[in-house]
Amino acid sequence: MKRHHFNYIVSFLLLLALCITGATGYIQAQLELRRFIPHRYFAYVTLGLAAVHVYFNAGKLWRYLTSKFKKNKLE
Repeated sequence: MKRHHFNYIVSFLLLLALCITGATGYIQAQLELRRFIPHRYFAYVTLGLAAVHVYFNAGKLWRYLTSKFKKNKLE
């Protein structure tokens, strides 16, 4: 598999993890559960996937930020 395929897979999993984390957080709030383990574990998974997502897109992010700063300096 190529790198951009992994990027798409991680992006999809990140969106899925965000939805599940939000849903379990809502369930936790509605049922007033203090230690709802699935919500906590999905939050950790979401953080891990976010870190991998940033790793895959760090070059794009860096190029975007440097181009914006260069344009602002020229103006």
